Amino acid sequence: MKKVENLRQLQLISIYIYKDLRQFCDKNNIQVYLHGGSLIGALRHNGYIPWDDDIDVCMSRTDYVKMLKISNGRISDKCSLIDPEKNDDFNGYIPVVVYNESKMESKQYRTEENLKIGISIFVYDGVPKSRLMQLLYFSHMYILRSKHALCRANFKYVNTTIAKIVGPILQCFFSSKNTKFYKEKILKLQKKYDYQKYKYVSTNADYRASKEVCLKEEFEKAIPIIFEGIRSFTYSHYDYHLKKYYGEYMELPEKKEQKPKHSFTAYVDEEFMY
Repeated sequence: MKKVENLRQLQLISIYIYKDLRQFCDKNNIQVYLHGGSLIGALRHNGYIPWDDDIDVCMSRTDYVKMLKISNGRISDKCSLIDPEKNDDFNGYIPVVVYNESKMESKQYRTEENLKIGISIFVYDGVPKSRLMQLLYFSHMYILRSKHALCRANFKYVNTTIAKIVGPILQCFFSSKNTKFYKEKILKLQKKYDYQKYKYVSTNADYRASKEVCLKEEFEKAIPIIFEGIRSFTYSHYDYHLKKYYGEYMELPEKKEQKPKHSFTAYVDEEFMY
């Protein structure tokens, strides 16, 4: 394998994965949306945010289950879907589509993990209408996610200051052996409220998930958008959502914040053409 030498090379590998995912979804009538920083990139830069190092997408639980069934884990000749429930060796709880002949060495985790270059799929599930019930639900999810991180994360390389301070203090009470235990609890709680039966939906396991809550009918209305020259889609309430989550998202952040979120070394097969 050859080492990925710079950020743009990493972006191009993710674009390759995204193209294959889009082709699979278009062929099988599955709706996948640009999400998070990738959506901001499409709106503000017509593609990647220049310093971003990954692509985020989202879809409904209904479409995700459909994709899982049709693909059986195979998105294309070069790309595979890693489902957290079906892949015991995968410690994360967010599904990823990966480039098969790739490798990532990350300092973010306590123990070495078999990682590949991929793009995350944030799955939207149902949430209760009541603000109180939402608060209870997301508080429960936050506690589980925190415990999972305390089992898995290397707090020297996390993004937030408070996690760097508090994480090492609490981590002595959590074993890396319990990572899968909390992963399974998170996956179960995600599906507590059936997507089909509830009026409101959210990604649930995302950071600040309570800010993701929206009407299902607004989420299901697709708006066309272009990302790196690729015909793409996002949800109809994107402007409201992005302002609620990020603030004035069309304005560039301060220079000190213009840096990649993750810390890893990546490799790809010798045949990959940038």
